[in-house]
Amino acid sequence: MPKIAVVTDDAAALPAPWLGRGGADGARAGLQVVGMPVMVDHQIFAPSQASEEPDLARSLLVALAEGRKVTTSRPSPGQFRRVYLQLQEQGYEAIVSVHLSAELSGTVSSARIARRGITIPVTVVDTRTVAMAQGLGVQAAWNAAAHGADMAQVVQTARTAAQHQVFLYVPSLEQLKRGGRLAPSVARVGSMLQIKPLLTVQGGRLVVAETPRTAVKAKARFRALVGSALEAAISMGSGSAVGSPEPDLVVHHLADPDGAHDLVGDVTEQYAPDAVAEVVEIPPVLAAHVGIGVRAAVIRHPNLQP
Repeated sequence: MPKIAVVTDDAAALPAPWLGRGGADGARAGLQVVGMPVMVDHQIFAPSQASEEPDLARSLLVALAEGRKVTTSRPSPGQFRRVYLQLQEQGYEAIVSVHLSAELSGTVSSARIARRGITIPVTVVDTRTVAMAQGLGVQAAWNAAAHGADMAQVVQTARTAAQHQVFLYVPSLEQLKRGGRLAPSVARVGSMLQIKPLLTVQGGRLVVAETPRTAVKAKARFRALVGSALEAAISMGSGSAVGSPEPDLVVHHLADPDGAHDLVGDVTEQYAPDAVAEVVEIPPVLAAHVGIGVRAAVIRHPNLQP
């Protein structure tokens, strides 16, 4: 069977323990994570470099709290090309490159440009999602490749295993609006009558799920939406990817692990006591767009077959 490598970007929010080390540079054999630059004012940070991560986290939090300019950039085609060539030189016979939605970033475009001239086959997968919904697709694809799946099977696994529900509570839509990740109509909704829209991902885009009028109501509805979706998924039955069980629920936070664990406890106790849940800090490249106080939840789609 061909040796197939998996490449992704750090918007996948892969947990550091799963990667096998404290950084996010893809320590697992056959997996590479391409970092997405984050810019605070005029200083550029590369999250894939573990030595810079503490400085980035501190600078990002301070900048977001102070309302300073925080932007991100897609990885360049050159970044992807270096990774693809490295994997080719390591003896891999094919690459599956799995990325966040093309509706939210130009990362997929960079990857497609970079594969030109690479002599081994490179298939670029647009997961049409983000965060650990994308990450679960990456994990399943890597597991499939590690267990001898062929190219078509790994590609299909990446696509199907990323089809999870995503909900977001974002206290302020300003960062998303500045970065162009939110439709102007959605941003306008957020400025009307103190509305705090709850967002979800549909068709690769961020769209409004509900429109509570206060932060208190928005947090309560977020908890209820996540709980109801989790309860439905559990009742329908959930499959696991080849290799190891996946969580039924992933909650993302920004520098607030205690709050995220409290949310997990509340949701699982009320809706699904037997659910497997995981708390994962949101990566800097996403934190730059959603800001302080964000909550994001990924509910694994039931019966997804890798």
